[in-house]
Amino acid sequence: MPTKNSPGDVSKLTNPPSSYRLPVPVRLLVILLVAVGVILTILVVLPLARILGVELSQLQGAGFEPTPRTLAIVLLYSASQFLLIWLVMRFVHHRRFGTLGFRGPIILPLLVGTAIGLVIELVNTGLLCAAGSGVHLESNIPPEATAASVVGYFLLFLLFLLTLNSLKEELVFRAYPIEQFNDHPRAIVPVLVFVSLVFAAVHHVIEPFRMAAFLSRFFIAMLFSYVYFQWRSIWLIVGLHNGINLLGFLLVGHWKSGGLLKLSYEPPSQAVEVAIELGVKIIALGVIHLVWQRIRARRVLQTIDA
Repeated sequence: MPTKNSPGDVSKLTNPPSSYRLPVPVRLLVILLVAVGVILTILVVLPLARILGVELSQLQGAGFEPTPRTLAIVLLYSASQFLLIWLVMRFVHHRRFGTLGFRGPIILPLLVGTAIGLVIELVNTGLLCAAGSGVHLESNIPPEATAASVVGYFLLFLLFLLTLNSLKEELVFRAYPIEQFNDHPRAIVPVLVFVSLVFAAVHHVIEPFRMAAFLSRFFIAMLFSYVYFQWRSIWLIVGLHNGINLLGFLLVGHWKSGGLLKLSYEPPSQAVEVAIELGVKIIALGVIHLVWQRIRARRVLQTIDA
């Protein structure tokens, strides 16, 4: 039997045991079905959107405006995806919903992740502006808006368009598939590539396809996946997701949906844009990997010395 100083404990520390015992092909099939189910949940909100007279473009990104109608649709859409994951966890895996990265602290990982995401996106946006031309930044808040209305709408934006959206996507595309394959490190890479491709593609159901945006989202998804795989905190990647989206929303869109500033510039060529988008994400992944390596080495030493 391994003692507290034995290699067995170190192995458990660096390679957590899987909570699932389904055969690998069945796990892959379930992940595929869940991904398809998530995409099909849009069918739940389409009839309600038509009844309320809301266009799909009003439910995502810069076109979003927090009104009772749009908030009701967003809540229904999110609830349908949470319910789907809960049903799969309860009746397929016989596991608790809370095992999907919800253990541990909440506030600190959220804040740390948000700060890191902001830095990543600030560097990305700064490089795009530097490579472009005609950069102009101005306030997007109308003169007649009161301070109370600005704060109120911004809080609604933080809760619904930012955090709820991040939590939903990280639960579906990171926490759930990763937790199924934490005992198969060789299998998890193709699985994460697949769900990251789906993650990037889903965003283009509403908005026009742009290769730079697609590749950027794909590599962001891989970055989020790596962070969750190592730290196993959904709040950390929700914060990271929030931080990356926050700066983008602050600089574009309606002021009621977070667009407090208006940034305009002539973008560089698509090749330069793609190089910047991918370069920033790859460098960020490398830095985070180095941080994890140091943290893991310190934990292993502490375990051996205990």
